[in-house]
Amino acid sequence: MARRRNVTSQKIITVISVLFLFLMILTWETRTEISPIEKSVAYVVIPVQKGVTYFGDWLVGSVNFIKNINELEQLNKSLSEEVHQLTYENKILDQSKSELERLRTLYELDQRYADYPKTGSRVISKDPGNWYHVFTIDKGESAGFKPDMVVMSGAGLLGKIIEVGPNYSKVRSIIDDKSSVSAFIVRTEDLCIVKGDLTLYNDGLLRVEYIGENVNLIIGDEITTSHLGDVYPPGILIGHIVEIENNPNRLTQVAYLKPVVDFKHMEEVLVINRLWRNQ
Repeated sequence: MARRRNVTSQKIITVISVLFLFLMILTWETRTEISPIEKSVAYVVIPVQKGVTYFGDWLVGSVNFIKNINELEQLNKSLSEEVHQLTYENKILDQSKSELERLRTLYELDQRYADYPKTGSRVISKDPGNWYHVFTIDKGESAGFKPDMVVMSGAGLLGKIIEVGPNYSKVRSIIDDKSSVSAFIVRTEDLCIVKGDLTLYNDGLLRVEYIGENVNLIIGDEITTSHLGDVYPPGILIGHIVEIENNPNRLTQVAYLKPVVDFKHMEEVLVINRLWRNQ
């Protein structure tokens, strides 16, 4: 009996508590004033609640900020890789374009001197310095090359082979100070000699000598190989006159020539694969 009485009492207390709580909520919704106890509780709770809310907002903002940083880093990495790839592809395109231009120039040179049988070859090394005065190409005896065979590049004469191995050849260009070419002034039909000169080396010029004193040489005159040479066939363009020395005490004139070949940059050449002196 006592146990049943206690259970009944607990039920009654629970019901009363629920009703009391319901009345408090109802009263809170309908009244306009709050009690001093409620004010005291609010005084303590509201600042804490604000602090918790601020902290929560800060935490969410920080998480989003870090997330954004990670996303930006990934985007930056992706863009950097894309820029690197595009730069590489652009470099390859530039190289391909440059090579195409060189090969087109070489083809035009081959067509300009179609009467001479020629073989293409690549430059594989050169002597120290900025200029290709002596260099090595990648074909030799196996391709039928021999010393004194003529080498061309760009728009005209480059030099001649001076040494041949099984699969390589050494070439001396006309800017080397040991080089001398029997030449021809196209406009006046006069002869001259074109020589390499150490003093003109860095300027990329050649010295033109033995020009008759009565020859009316002018700037821009075209100089080619002459028909009197025993190495170089006639009619191959060497370059153009860019300067004339005025010295009335000389019996012959001296001038300076700008060659049509770029002796600072050399990739491919054409070799006339027969000896002119034996023709």
